[in-house]
Amino acid sequence: MNLSFARTLFSKRLTLLASLALAIFAFIQSAQAESKITWSAETGYQSEEVDLSGLLPEEQQKILNWMNNARKAEEKRNFSTALRLYKRVYKKYPKNQYSPEAYQRTALIQLERKKIDKAFEAFNTIAWVYPNYGSFNETLGEMYKIAVARLETHRDKILWVIPGFKNTDRAIQYFERVVAIAPYSDYAPLSLMNIAKAWSDKNSDAMTIYALDRLVTNYPNSFLTSDAYLKLAQTHYGLIKGPEYDQRATEDAITFFEDFLIQYPENQNVDQAEEGLAGAQNVLALSKLKMGDFYYFKRSKYEAAKVLYNEAITIAPRSRTADTARTRLEKIDTILAKNEEAIEEEAPTNEEIQQRARKRAKRRILGIF
Repeated sequence: MNLSFARTLFSKRLTLLASLALAIFAFIQSAQAESKITWSAETGYQSEEVDLSGLLPEEQQKILNWMNNARKAEEKRNFSTALRLYKRVYKKYPKNQYSPEAYQRTALIQLERKKIDKAFEAFNTIAWVYPNYGSFNETLGEMYKIAVARLETHRDKILWVIPGFKNTDRAIQYFERVVAIAPYSDYAPLSLMNIAKAWSDKNSDAMTIYALDRLVTNYPNSFLTSDAYLKLAQTHYGLIKGPEYDQRATEDAITFFEDFLIQYPENQNVDQAEEGLAGAQNVLALSKLKMGDFYYFKRSKYEAAKVLYNEAITIAPRSRTADTARTRLEKIDTILAKNEEAIEEEAPTNEEIQQRARKRAKRRILGIF
């Protein structure tokens, strides 16, 4: 899959997700910010929500007993029993009002047990299936924190003791879920920046560029956009192989460095951008110079060489490459001037032209031609 196709596919998916997100947020706005479910050790769980699951009274009482027993077991740190009872609630009766609370308690227990992947899945279910439960933004925040931990610090244990390696791929998946669930939240651009960092750590320049491009395209007003522009420019700059190779990466680097300098002239990283821009421009100018040298020295195509030398001067007018190009242009102008003089000197006079015409006529008469 090439990059342009991937961008088109993502754009279509983002449109669908955006519609879903708008519906979710509209629903959230109509719901109360805090859960209507409360707990106390004396009275157990109580709910002010209207039960819409259609369950029988005895089924509702069974669910309530499971929830109370699970919470008591949790407070005694008997996590295995608590998790088993919470699972009964959300697996057997997913539409019941206590199901999102069961997922929430499950997530918190798994965090306590350092089982962050299971905690993430529980939070993810709450965000997707029960967006009106509690605070949607807090749920997203928990998912984001787990993704960051997966990227930066968390390591799975080998044989339950030995720290293993970081799972960057899973971190990327988690950040992508945050973006998909809430593309208009503040966590979306943060997640995309972390996705770019993860791909950069994996030395995947194409995917790094893709993530950064999504950030600057979809979140132009984010506080991270300026950093994304600079990182885009630097990533393209890192793809430059030299003046002898294809210069698309060089041209892209120049474009993003210039965009950064135009849009963020007061940014603290302006010096880095100017240095990178000068370097990219010099490489592109040197590439034009080398192509001009080919036409000049190898093919004697002076007009083509002049075009390329002038392009080199325009791209980096204050560089050594530009000075060399100017010297080449002066030499070409001298050569062309001499050639014009030689052509003028070799031009026949009118008498010579008439004499040659008479000789050709005599040859035709004699049957030579």
